[in-house]
Amino acid sequence: MGYKGSSGSSVKEIVFGIFNTIFLLLGLAVFIVGVYLKVSRSLYTELLDSREFETGTALCVSAGIIVIVVSLLGFWGLWMKSQFILSLYFISVLIIFCLEIAAGIIAYIYRNKIEEIIEEDLRSGLKDIKRRTAWDTVQEKFECCGVRNYTDWMGVYDINVPTSIPDSCCGYPDCGESGSAAAWRIGCVQDAKEWLEENYLLLGAVCVVIGAIHVLLLLVTAVLIFLLRMDG
Repeated sequence: MGYKGSSGSSVKEIVFGIFNTIFLLLGLAVFIVGVYLKVSRSLYTELLDSREFETGTALCVSAGIIVIVVSLLGFWGLWMKSQFILSLYFISVLIIFCLEIAAGIIAYIYRNKIEEIIEEDLRSGLKDIKRRTAWDTVQEKFECCGVRNYTDWMGVYDINVPTSIPDSCCGYPDCGESGSAAAWRIGCVQDAKEWLEENYLLLGAVCVVIGAIHVLLLLVTAVLIFLLRMDG
């Protein structure tokens, strides 16, 4: 099928190229954010029974990769001036947009349960001897103690000495024997909660921007496909 250029279609191609470039960059941003979320608090995943948070960051990374691939598909369709490739691109962007809406709704519904899930998993992890090394690492790194406070360890860390806590709760050898006297006052769930709240806003902002770009891309792509069909 031949292609007859026109100023109208050329403008639409330029606009499409600009928005698709932004789409590509945002896909890269989502990928980077996903990697950051996974690496920056990977220690916490060792303490949690639930896999939701690990799965969530993995999905964020995967979503970034998918967006990048789809945006490259869009550039290919533009270069080939192919209605078929651009139509495939349109459908892909539409599917991604619908999935984002669904994910956003689910995240909004369960936003108040995040802290509850974390606290429940952390309390379960206190009693697991296999997770003591991970607990020590988290408490030393973030200078926190227990889930809510040092009392979470009492009667759990050493049943023979109910007032004892891990040395990682206070930062120097044998300090745990003194119990509450030397313990850090902040609980580890507070640090996790603050981090999640900060990054929840970051993810939300990124998703809103990508959603807006999606709508514009769908409109521009539909117009471009229409012009290619009219000029063909």
